[in-house]
Amino acid sequence: MQYKFPIEPSRAQHARLASILQLQRNLYNDALQNRRAAYQRGVHLTYEDDTKSLPAYRMANRQHTALPWGINNWTLRCVDTAMTRYRDRLTANPNAGFPRFRSEERWRSFGVHGVRGCVVADSYLSVDGIVGKLRVRMHRPLPADARLAGLTFTRRARRWHVTILVDCKAGGQEHQNPGSACGVDLGIDHLASLSDGSLFNDTVRWTTQNAALRRAHRALARCQKNSRRSKMLRERRDRASQRVINLRSTRLHQISAAITNRFETIVVEDLDLKQFPRPSRTRRPSDGIGAIATRENGQILAEVRPKRLLEMIRYKAEKAGGAVIIVDPRRIAPKCNACGSPSSESNDGERHICACGVDVPRGTNNAINILARGLSAHAAALGRRVGKALPNASV
Repeated sequence: MQYKFPIEPSRAQHARLASILQLQRNLYNDALQNRRAAYQRGVHLTYEDDTKSLPAYRMANRQHTALPWGINNWTLRCVDTAMTRYRDRLTANPNAGFPRFRSEERWRSFGVHGVRGCVVADSYLSVDGIVGKLRVRMHRPLPADARLAGLTFTRRARRWHVTILVDCKAGGQEHQNPGSACGVDLGIDHLASLSDGSLFNDTVRWTTQNAALRRAHRALARCQKNSRRSKMLRERRDRASQRVINLRSTRLHQISAAITNRFETIVVEDLDLKQFPRPSRTRRPSDGIGAIATRENGQILAEVRPKRLLEMIRYKAEKAGGAVIIVDPRRIAPKCNACGSPSSESNDGERHICACGVDVPRGTNNAINILARGLSAHAAALGRRVGKALPNASV
């Protein structure tokens, strides 16, 4: 599990962290240049080859000798991951480009591979060879049986955060509501619709922080590039962007925690979010209403990040002693949850009105169908009837 905490470095510690970040960016670019040159010669280097040449690189760049080896190994693993993804892209597109070099704006983190000499105690973090004791605002304690596995330091808008990766036992305890189950439908109008009628909206899109981010983007677009004012406005934009990111992350944590604490079994769709096109700001004259709406839906889905919500539900359900069932999403939406009719009398996109008398939000109808399909698949896998598999399940 990962725990992210803000840190409060002193002025000297802030300068030290910034210098380490710059050194690791240079190492990444140098290692990537070496990989690219070797690849163009027909030689495929690996992570082991990079680690073998690392001692010579550290001797040539004396500033690295004061750092632990784990920091350099973490950076080299980033290079290896970038080249692995590049080879995967080549299979789909022979003309795919090499991984890009990282500028200061595109390199914001460095990590420690291995945690020798790392101590977390009394809201202080100490890592040998990096800085002294760093004050950490630990808003929640680490698990008692947690074992440190890695550290990642990230700088955004002049503020530093540390992500602590720990190994601990997840699950093993009984859920507080045993036997409860629900289906979850992710949509555009409502971020999450549950089978019991609960609706969760994404309220972050209409906050004042989003308006401040738009104003910062407009001001940055009007000023001269590479000027002192552009640098100041870029920092203002980064701060506003980080506030919006924090609000969205907090909202997703609240929704996922509310779902996993109430229900033991959660059924979700196996959605392929790549079917939605990337957000586009331009509208071509040949585009119809459907194409424009599809791109706008892709923009909304990119903002609310349903994929991350599903990831949060999965690990929080495991931690709470629950389970997540993934079902095939095909032919779920147009079906009535009461009579099974594939058609609806209403053309309204927000309500599902059927001739049998059902009048519920369309997301709730989809969630009930998702739950029914998940329970049937779960019962078939166990060789039981649905009522015996989950006797207290509420549809």
